[in-house]
Amino acid sequence: MSVRSPLTRHLRNAMLGVVAISGLSILSSGVIAAAAPTTTKAPTSSVTTTSNSKTPTTTSATVTPNLAAKCASLGATAEPGQPIDQSIVAQGQNTSEFNAGTPYSDVKCVNSSGEIVGYGNSAIFYTLPTSNPLSVGEELFLTYCSACHGVKANGVPAGGTTGIYPNLLGLGPATINFWITTGRMPAVDPRGVQAQRRTPRLTDKQANEVAAYINSLQPATAGPYVPNVNLRGANVENGQNLFALNCAACHTITGGGDALAYNTYAPTLHWATPNQIAEALRTGPGNMPRFTGNLTDWQVRDIVAYVSHSIQHPTNIGGVGLGGLGPVAEGFVALALGVGGLMLVTFWVGDRQ
Repeated sequence: MSVRSPLTRHLRNAMLGVVAISGLSILSSGVIAAAAPTTTKAPTSSVTTTSNSKTPTTTSATVTPNLAAKCASLGATAEPGQPIDQSIVAQGQNTSEFNAGTPYSDVKCVNSSGEIVGYGNSAIFYTLPTSNPLSVGEELFLTYCSACHGVKANGVPAGGTTGIYPNLLGLGPATINFWITTGRMPAVDPRGVQAQRRTPRLTDKQANEVAAYINSLQPATAGPYVPNVNLRGANVENGQNLFALNCAACHTITGGGDALAYNTYAPTLHWATPNQIAEALRTGPGNMPRFTGNLTDWQVRDIVAYVSHSIQHPTNIGGVGLGGLGPVAEGFVALALGVGGLMLVTFWVGDRQ
């Protein structure tokens, strides 16, 4: 048995070091690729990548049978949405309120009392929640909400002062529904800087009953009503682009959330339902801005499809997703495991005689 010279051993170690660095590059690129959500395949057949990010310039003068059926299910008559005056468009005036979470949409559902109980289009349909009888929602409100928001929902509790707790009048059903269905209200700490998401204390039906009662005190005729998102035909690729432009700065590109100023934070989106995502975009809870006016219902639907599929259920191509931590964090994992493991192998092989 011959003993390798020191020069031979150093050359061998150097070659193995090159192999180690090459292996690290391959591993890191694979992990980073896994962190980027894919948009080429959606887990369900209801979402496609065909272009359908409609930005309407006029509202249809007729109501489609599908939308008419939705109005009929609410016991209301379907009326065509108010068309956009083309002279306004020609003058360059703002038409962003149309098909953007307001009753100026493809259809309005009007009941026998002349009240708008629903509106929307093929992307999102908004409905006014009901409570039969209304006293059911009132009882739930008095039990769970009035201690802070006051018996009149005006933000003035019994013996309290104005300005401590928010006034709920005129906010619209979608705002109330969002805070209750996400478990943020009733709050654990009413004086906390930011309410935390937790298991809801009320059911979805009870949340709608509370929203119906509060809205009855001061109806929000312009909405937003509670949305129901239709993901069929959504453009996931367009949703990814819109998410990166409008949402990733706070929620991060992986939707995991991040810290903001003054001990606040953008929450994770990994557990949000499609309707809750749409409600957040339309109502702007907490520090989040309202996206009513600059995003159409079709664009909101695309964002919802991207979050609920590519972010919440990613297809990790090229490696292990590691919980969607993101390319930077996952790159450090690759650095620690990849380089560490490869260097151990290098020293073990180099020291053999």
